[in-house]
Amino acid sequence: MNLFRPQMFLTPMMGRAKLLFSTSIKSRGTFEPDYLDSSGPVIPTYPPLNIQIKGYNFDALESMQSYIHNLAENMGIDVETAWATPAKTFQLTTFIEGGVRPKENYNVNMYERNVHVVGLRSVDAPILIDTIRIALPEGVMLSVHEHTREMGEERWIADPFIDQLRSELDTADIEKEKEQVKKDATNEAKAARKKELLLKSLTD
Repeated sequence: MNLFRPQMFLTPMMGRAKLLFSTSIKSRGTFEPDYLDSSGPVIPTYPPLNIQIKGYNFDALESMQSYIHNLAENMGIDVETAWATPAKTFQLTTFIEGGVRPKENYNVNMYERNVHVVGLRSVDAPILIDTIRIALPEGVMLSVHEHTREMGEERWIADPFIDQLRSELDTADIEKEKEQVKKDATNEAKAARKKELLLKSLTD
């Protein structure tokens, strides 16, 4: 319903009616251009990361890995996988005070767990890492690494046959790249030669 009534008056010179107010009907709702949604800030993301924890206490490490996994998922972070690597055994030796003779020997196992996250946003990374550091149990070491194929394969027992096949495939890929570079260089030289001959024929 239009609240304003258009008033009409006659000008002496023009001799015709004019409207003081517009009589167009207002559309309901608010018009928002499409570019308002498309031009929002883009939050950068990290490459795939491994949240790595190490420690000598197996139970504490298992509990901490579960905590990190649940924390990341509750924050909306994509946890692709998590794995354990075989324990590494170290031999520790204590010496008699004031001498160099060994006193006792100890075998200590170092355990390792990894939580692999992908698409971690730059605004979420500080919150995640700081929360993990605050909750870190005593004796557990935390580190964050960019994911590599070697880190993912440390959990498996090395197979010489598979390693040989992989090295052969890598060598074949390198050879293919070299051949492709040579072909590209040859094609460029041919194209340059054709262009030169064409220009020469036009000038003659």
